[in-house]
Formats: sequence, C-alpha cells, structure tokens
Amino acid sequence: MYLLPYFFSDDNQTIFHFLPLWLCPFQADPLQGPKVYLTIIGMMRRGFPHIEWSNEEMITENDKVAVRFTMKGTHKGTFFGVPATGKPIAVSAMNFYRFYENKIIEEVGQPDLLGLLTQIGAVPAI
Repeated sequence: MYLLPYFFSDDNQTIFHFLPLWLCPFQADPLQGPKVYLTIIGMMRRGFPHIEWSNEEMITENDKVAVRFTMKGTHKGTFFGVPATGKPIAVSAMNFYRFYENKIIEEVGQPDLLGLLTQIGAVPAI
C-alpha cells in the first residue's frame, strides 16, 4: 500500500484524500475523516513533538492491510493529562485497515498505551 508512509509523516494534505471514515478511540463522540487524523496526530505531537513512526511489518490480503509499527519519541508535552517528563518512549502498535476504491473505509488501531504510560511514569511498572 503506497499511502501508508503518509500516515507517519507531516504530509496532511496527501492523506486527506484517503480518509473518508476513521473513528478516533480517544474521543467521547466518534469523529470521521481528516478531522480524526489531525486529532490523533495532534495529540501525539503535543506530547511527543518529534515522534517518529517506523513501519516494522505490513501484511495485505484482498481489501485489508495489517501494519505493525513502532512509535519513538521523547515526552516533552502533556499527554493524557501527564505533564512532560523528558523520558523517551518506544512503543509498539498494530493497525488494521480496510480499503474500498483506494480509500480507507475502516480502521482499528491497538497501540500499547499501557506500555507508553508506564514508560513516561504515569503507571507504575509491574
């Protein structure tokens, strides 16, 4: 899938073409389209201004794509109510996309939020 690098870049204009439906898991009310993309990316960049996403693995089958990636950055802003700690993070995530006519029509993401919150000290290590 040639568009996935855009998910992990600052090129918001290109990705808008591909976002007819995307539900944001961190909002009380579901959001759709480019607004969701900017909400999620904005939230991550406020907490981790220089966050980077690295595509580790991608599997495609018919109209579905599974992507495993790593998020890396330094906690330099408030994230989920946790003030900046200056601590580095390296967190795994899995996203599943369904496409129709070269557009994402469904997305399910599963980031390791517990791992992220543990790494910034918001949750005690087990």
